[in-house]
Amino acid sequence: MSIERVKRYRKLIISSIFYILLVTVSTTYITYAWFTISNTNNANLVSHISEIEAEYEFFVYQNAQRDGSDELTLNNNVCTTLGEDLCYLYIPNPIEPFAIDGSTAPGERFSFAIRITSVNNPIGSLHLDLGGLISEGYDIPENKLQTAFYYQVDKISYSNAGVETADVKDSLGIIYHQGYFTYDNDTYYPLVSNVPMQDEENTSTMIIIYFDLYFDPNVYGQMADGTPYTNSNIFANQKFTINGLYMGVSG
Repeated sequence: MSIERVKRYRKLIISSIFYILLVTVSTTYITYAWFTISNTNNANLVSHISEIEAEYEFFVYQNAQRDGSDELTLNNNVCTTLGEDLCYLYIPNPIEPFAIDGSTAPGERFSFAIRITSVNNPIGSLHLDLGGLISEGYDIPENKLQTAFYYQVDKISYSNAGVETADVKDSLGIIYHQGYFTYDNDTYYPLVSNVPMQDEENTSTMIIIYFDLYFDPNVYGQMADGTPYTNSNIFANQKFTINGLYMGVSG
């Protein structure tokens, strides 16, 4: 069987629907948002939440081939028409859940960007975490679809007047993370921490964080007796949901 036929066969048998639902509750205004900056740290993500507020925009990379984004910039790279490919689609109403269209298959990669603008010339450091994972349709916890997904931060930059800096994730004392989700739904998965809310020159207060989720074809799951499967079919017809993208600013 040719490689192309194998790929098509995988796409037919793997009908997992991958949902990205980024919702948490703001205790300040009693409204739903992806994240909240308030005076009370109910999520216990950082030791102190400052009174600084921030605005944010969320983007999902549109790629019919589903192999992620190689052009990590929002400058001249945001979709201008519905259905446009190879560009970042702005999600105008993140309060409403949204889903990746169609079924997904092992080997596919999904790219995202979040642009955060600080308000009132703040100081402090940004923290972002994923959480609230839910997988449905598995037989044993070790076979949850979420365990087949790898997450990673690809780039962190600052933007000023439409011009983005080079990647700064390996500088400024920034900490970023990558790894597989476990089958523990109560775990918080840190994306970034200790990201200064301003660049080194104090000229930009707009941060852009690019990150990926990758459906690893080499994660197979196991049978009830612990015997490993030899393919990814165990994940067929499952659904994976991420309920929280949490942000905090520590002063």
